[in-house]
Amino acid sequence: MSELNKILKEEYQKKDNQIDIHSIMEVVETLVALGDKIPTLNEKTTSTSPKSADEIRDLLPVLKITEDWGKIGTRDRGVIESFTARLGGEGTSVAEKIQLMNQVIEGQGGGEDISEILTTMMVVEIMSSILEEFTESAGGFIFEGFLAGLFGGKSVQITEPSDIEAATGETVSAAGKPITDVVLSGRHYSLKLLGPSTGVAGSFKNMVEHFAEIDHVTYLDARRSGTNLEFSEFDITLPTFLETFYYPFVRYQKKTLSGLTDRKLRNAIEKYGEKIFAIKLGRKIGNRSVVGPEQFEELLNMADLKDYGPFEIRYSDEKFSGKVKQYYGNARIFNAVQTAIAEGDSAAILDALRKTPAYTKPEQFILTRSQTEKIPSFRELGTLQLGDDALKKTWMAYGDRLMETIAPVYGALNSFTNNINLYFLAAPTEQTSRTQYGEAAITDAGKLQKSTDEAVSNIEK
Repeated sequence: MSELNKILKEEYQKKDNQIDIHSIMEVVETLVALGDKIPTLNEKTTSTSPKSADEIRDLLPVLKITEDWGKIGTRDRGVIESFTARLGGEGTSVAEKIQLMNQVIEGQGGGEDISEILTTMMVVEIMSSILEEFTESAGGFIFEGFLAGLFGGKSVQITEPSDIEAATGETVSAAGKPITDVVLSGRHYSLKLLGPSTGVAGSFKNMVEHFAEIDHVTYLDARRSGTNLEFSEFDITLPTFLETFYYPFVRYQKKTLSGLTDRKLRNAIEKYGEKIFAIKLGRKIGNRSVVGPEQFEELLNMADLKDYGPFEIRYSDEKFSGKVKQYYGNARIFNAVQTAIAEGDSAAILDALRKTPAYTKPEQFILTRSQTEKIPSFRELGTLQLGDDALKKTWMAYGDRLMETIAPVYGALNSFTNNINLYFLAAPTEQTSRTQYGEAAITDAGKLQKSTDEAVSNIEK
């Protein structure tokens, strides 16, 4: 009886047919301890290039999709960190990670670092699976954890207020799910996995209360675009609150004031300021009867200004309607918020916001894609290529090198694992027996040893 078959049989009998993962691992550990007793192979391992994305997937390490990616100290978090360490740690931004992965996919990564190539392919595969197999809400939750694991270090997924205190030391008293989904490199992020035209939505009240204890949040949007993901982000703070929840959806009305004397013109310019986009003259100056903002100062400095009247000013006035009215109710409440922000008083800003209808009802805010792009802090981070095309492109760029190193190792490992599983779990038939599976595992172990040695030799060249 072969050494491996003897081990398997003894282990099988010892467990009284109750086989679990621990017994399997004990067998594998025993195999490792055998060392040079495992037969080695003299023939050279041969492989052919994969012809489909499914064949490429078969050669990649298998990582289970898990909620523990975002939890520091868990086994699954350690696994994802070890695989993604080559994409940079906490100090690497989302944009930098996307750029690095796309360079590898396009074959611009040099091809010298196998771990970097393999990591990129696994990230492509995992993200593609999340998009294909989960709804936006469920996929978003899994994606939050994956992103935290991708950054590593102290980056953590937030599911309750206590997670924030553990991650940053900041005390959060708010009940329920916080605005923060992930803390990355010490910054608070709200992550949205969205469709091409899906709006960014959330609780106005929760947003206000977030700023009672945390001074910022960055909205990181990942939008599906075919098989790819388009990443963008924008920041929200109390001082810039209206840049997000007013200016992107404000509407303007064009208005005029006519028949003004030079004195009334000066008063109107002082009152309406930057809202004025043109002044019409009663008499031309040269060939001009209308002047724009760049000529206002020159016009007002003219000693004989009154001779060119009467004047008409044209200005844009903000229309208090739509979402502005829905969120703030009336001009008095809105002006209180605006004044508090202008004065830089955080307590006054919070007090004013807590009196808005969107807070007291409360309301859900919704920002369309075009509205988020109007936010001054909005920035595009890049598009990550996903799906079969990205996998194929990477394989085409580094196929020869991967076939020399990764394919033989994982091919042998997969076969070895399958035969171990079949030894324990498969029911014997007239054509097969447990002994056959055990002997096949011995052969696989030899292939694994030889292919691993060759892979290490190739990488170190």
